[in-house]
Amino acid sequence: MKIEEFTISLLCGSDKKVVQNQKESLKELEDKYLIHWNNRIDRHPEMYSSYSEMINHTIATSTTEFIVFINDRVKPTVEEVDKLINLLENGFGFVMLYNVGFMGFSKQLVRKIGWWDERFLLGGWEDRDWVWRIKAHNISIYESQESTHDYSWKSDLNKTGGIYSHYIFMKKYDQKSTNVVFKELDELHYEKWNLYLGDEISEISNSWSGWKSSVLNKEYNMVKESGDSSSKILNNRAIINDIIFPKKIYKLFFRLSKYFKS
Repeated sequence: MKIEEFTISLLCGSDKKVVQNQKESLKELEDKYLIHWNNRIDRHPEMYSSYSEMINHTIATSTTEFIVFINDRVKPTVEEVDKLINLLENGFGFVMLYNVGFMGFSKQLVRKIGWWDERFLLGGWEDRDWVWRIKAHNISIYESQESTHDYSWKSDLNKTGGIYSHYIFMKKYDQKSTNVVFKELDELHYEKWNLYLGDEISEISNSWSGWKSSVLNKEYNMVKESGDSSSKILNNRAIINDIIFPKKIYKLFFRLSKYFKS
């Protein structure tokens, strides 16, 4: 699959100079691709209720199928965006070059797994949720922190949800078992965003490899501020939707399988 056209969204909403510098550093991409710019500072320079809402709004207002998202503290390069696009062309459904601060995916991924969860108010844990949902759908990801991220400053518009977002995550996923995670909250439907999502493109989802082909936890040992990667927290556990396959039934099958093996 060849990607010749995509949107870049620079997510800074507080400083036009940051946006100009990032855009200038990526200008050469226009020599190779048809680039559309959908920058937050032009569209919505105010705060969002959540990081998820910002991402959903970006997806809904982008005119192309593929989108690259870059936050205000990332120092992106042409080579990195080129690599991200190449990875999306070659079997990865979701690519992170600095967590979800520098990421890319297609609208087809949203059609398959749903929108970003806006219950994670302000921010925090929505990134883990997104990765875990991709794992549950058996789609490969590229997970890294190999880009440059400036931790020396933070915009007033970038708020962290902290305790409440963590509470939602723990309520959504029962992690008591060492073998499996039970997903206990279903995804919300955002009709206001669905209006702009477009039709299925099976060619894209057919090109994805399975989760086992993922590249995980790349260079997360270099920086400690962002914590463990989503895949490391998941620790290779399966994810089971408790609404579809209740944990009581799962535990019964598990006990029976151990009984018959013995």
